Amino acid sequence: MRNLLMAALLLWGSLAAHAQKKVVEKTFALPASKKVNLNLPFANDVKLTAWDKNEALVKVCYEINGGKLNEAFVLRFEDAKDQLNVLADLRQELFKDVESDSINCPDGYRSNFGNYNTKTGRATSFACTRIDYEIFLPRHANVTLETITGDVEARGLTGPIQAKSISGFVDIDWPTQQGAAVQLKTITGEVYSDLEIALHEQRPEAPLVGYDLNGKLKEGGPVVRLESISNDVYFRRKK
Repeated sequence: MRNLLMAALLLWGSLAAHAQKKVVEKTFALPASKKVNLNLPFANDVKLTAWDKNEALVKVCYEINGGKLNEAFVLRFEDAKDQLNVLADLRQELFKDVESDSINCPDGYRSNFGNYNTKTGRATSFACTRIDYEIFLPRHANVTLETITGDVEARGLTGPIQAKSISGFVDIDWPTQQGAAVQLKTITGEVYSDLEIALHEQRPEAPLVGYDLNGKLKEGGPVVRLESISNDVYFRRKK
């Protein structure tokens, strides 16, 4: 009986935890330009994967303040004539009355906004979020991606890509047989690549602040511009 009760409690806990998360999934045909603009300021993981379809699939799994403020997450899709726009944000006004004993979130969650009151010892306007994106795109899509907190990973894309994160890493793979015009930039992080990039200028051995590397693979090709302000940039061989 005790084992049955324990199993029931575990199942209830699992279902409750699952119910706190919301999932949005949409599919779109791409315009002839194949341009995709992803503006995803608040994120944990942003994963882009190439596939052999002429459409985009966007899946978002999110949980805001333990599921209590999921309605604060805003996601808009704009199917413009020459570009697909995916725009996300958090409605900050919904957090104004939120208080917490700590400004720290559980492992795997991000702390956004929040002010710590030293007199009361409590955090106000507090947002604790888990927002994960899984996005499938045609291989030759022309992608622009910006995020503040997200870790960016792209696999299998071969078209122009501009990816920037403020605090997350940016990790992109590229086929060794294909050329590209490359810019890899970071302020306080490191740049890593196992591809044979011909730099326009010699990389300094010990730069004072970050890296801003420009070069090309083979004879050049699609523009690949990767940037992180405070984390690392990876431009690696496709396996």
